[in-house]
Amino acid sequence: MNLEKQKAFVLHVIYIVFILGLGYIIIKYILPLLMPFIIGLIIAMLFRKLIDYIEKKFRIKRTIVSIVMLIVFYGILVFILSVIGAKVFTFLKDVFGQLPDLYRYTIEPALDKITNNLIEQFPDIRPYVEEFVLNISDTIFSFVKNASTTVIATITGLAGRLPSLLIKLIFTIVSSFFFTIDYYKISDFMIRQFTGERRKMVLKLKDDGIGTIAKFIKAYTAIISITFLELSIGFWILGIPNPFLFGAMIALIDILPILGTGAVLLPWALIALILGNTKIGIGMFILYIIITAVRQAVEPKIVGQQIGLHPIITLILMYVGAQLMGVLGLLLLPVIATIIKTLNDEGTIHLLK
Repeated sequence: MNLEKQKAFVLHVIYIVFILGLGYIIIKYILPLLMPFIIGLIIAMLFRKLIDYIEKKFRIKRTIVSIVMLIVFYGILVFILSVIGAKVFTFLKDVFGQLPDLYRYTIEPALDKITNNLIEQFPDIRPYVEEFVLNISDTIFSFVKNASTTVIATITGLAGRLPSLLIKLIFTIVSSFFFTIDYYKISDFMIRQFTGERRKMVLKLKDDGIGTIAKFIKAYTAIISITFLELSIGFWILGIPNPFLFGAMIALIDILPILGTGAVLLPWALIALILGNTKIGIGMFILYIIITAVRQAVEPKIVGQQIGLHPIITLILMYVGAQLMGVLGLLLLPVIATIIKTLNDEGTIHLLK
């Protein structure tokens, strides 16, 4: 009997490992491959209820409503992204492109002045001061040069990837039109492929998945709002022009784990200190520390409350997801865990006690 239980346990473990491995392959390789169509489906789902309402209220064909609504949506989206993107890329390219000149005409003369003052007051330490300042100078110059080259190369690389991005964008737009116009035909066809309990499970999975994604969006909207308030208040105290505009832009950047507020606040603080603006430099460092601490404290709790997982479980899933699959894993793994938990709580599946 014990042997049979051991065999059953081993088979169960193998089955779970197989499912997890299959899920990893799907998320890591298949989902990115199908991402234009997934985004198209998500857009169709977002506009479904509004299109249904307009169709019934004004008795207009769904095809016409869908086409007009998507054209307006993409028109507004392209306009906003074009304006913001052009300004951001131009700003980054100009700032980082001028860093070598900033070093040559501002930082280096300031270091020379400090060196001369120290040598005049303490002649005996001349060799040590010159060597120390030379090392600092080389380090700063290397950092500035590498940062400038890296950013400009990144911007140039993005420009080189435009054809590929354009193809993906075209497929996303076209698929969103097809999904939106024939949403019910496609969903009915997919559901018809399942019968009995499997159909109920698929419908449940769909409803739970949509609900979980909505909660996830709500959670990160709250996090962005908190970061926006922190940034806006901090910029206002420091006397930064247009504090709310800068706060909104950096808050949106903060949602990206690879970048975050540090991608803007830390270089800003460093440049301010180099230029002698101690108040702005120290203020930016303090603001970055506060935002990072608050983000680390509230993110697992807010996301966990919305999706029904304990904060430590949410934190673990986000970390593991980010390590395995990058940004996609960070967002997707908690969603999948929540769907599994919901299905288990409702009795659809029986994995957890």
